[in-house]
Amino acid sequence: MHLRLALLLSVLLASPAIFAGDAAADAALPAGCEAFARDVSGELAAMGTPSPAVTAGGSGGEAVRIAAGRRHDVGLRPLGEVALAAEPGKAMPAGAMAGLLVFQVPADGRYRVSLGTAHWVDVVDGGRVLASLDHEGQRGCPLLRKVVEFELPGGRDLVLQLVGGAGAATAVLVTPSAPAAK
Repeated sequence: MHLRLALLLSVLLASPAIFAGDAAADAALPAGCEAFARDVSGELAAMGTPSPAVTAGGSGGEAVRIAAGRRHDVGLRPLGEVALAAEPGKAMPAGAMAGLLVFQVPADGRYRVSLGTAHWVDVVDGGRVLASLDHEGQRGCPLLRKVVEFELPGGRDLVLQLVGGAGAATAVLVTPSAPAAK
């Protein structure tokens, strides 16, 4: 009898979760993260996982290698200590922090660089800054502040240059871009 009662009780307690469907998944997102215009569910999931901590390099020769598809917690340096790979696309405030990371993507294609902060992000290929194709930011999301899309060449080293006054550290993630919604 106790087994039947326990089974019935477990079914009744689980019922709200069973019928909640997508609402439960939406409720799992931190407040402020549901407002992105594009599907960033993969980025949000990755940004919520533990990550290796690294300190970004200060010059091209010191750039730290990161793996695409994996979140990295990145410590930055004062801008004056960093030999940038290219001139940033906008003026930087006093006290800006910066760093260089090296990464590769496996194949040519459109990729996203996602940050936990609002630092300026450039991807540099052989000394040339690659133009960003699209970007989006959400101030209220504690996991994901900025997503910038680039067309990247596969199989060779690229420099990810971060600069700005948004703090001394950020979370960084490079992922393939999700296909556009039709």
